[in-house]
Amino acid sequence: MSIKLSPRSEDGFTLVEVLMALLILAIVSLGVAGMFSHAMVVNASGYDYARLASQARFVLEELRARPFTDPTLVETTGRTWIPQSATYSNINFTATYSVTDFSINGWADLGVWTLPTGVTPGNVKRITVRVRSTAENLQGRRELVVSALKVAG
Repeated sequence: MSIKLSPRSEDGFTLVEVLMALLILAIVSLGVAGMFSHAMVVNASGYDYARLASQARFVLEELRARPFTDPTLVETTGRTWIPQSATYSNINFTATYSVTDFSINGWADLGVWTLPTGVTPGNVKRITVRVRSTAENLQGRRELVVSALKVAG
């Protein structure tokens, strides 16, 4: 048994159906393109924050590695950080630091009843590092502040 098609039978899509399919595809594509654009900005921002945190850790560790009596660790506010290594430079960040000297005469307030070995009261410095991103391709203020204690001894 065979089926005979009449000459009027049409296979395929009409022009209206094709245009409707293209319209739906265009609307979906615009939504996806917007998501890609947003994802690129979020990814760049996350990368900038990760580099910012890495830079802050680097500066803080370099300052903590200096001797307790180093002239760069005298009490100050808002001093610009200058790296020890001339080969290290990063133009995408500015780093400033401050040092606060303070005295701990009794460690009871901190939950420690005796001073650690080799530590005398009054020999504590708090180093605070503030790193800002200078990347101008991202919106918003990007700044990270880290702090650590340095004890003589």
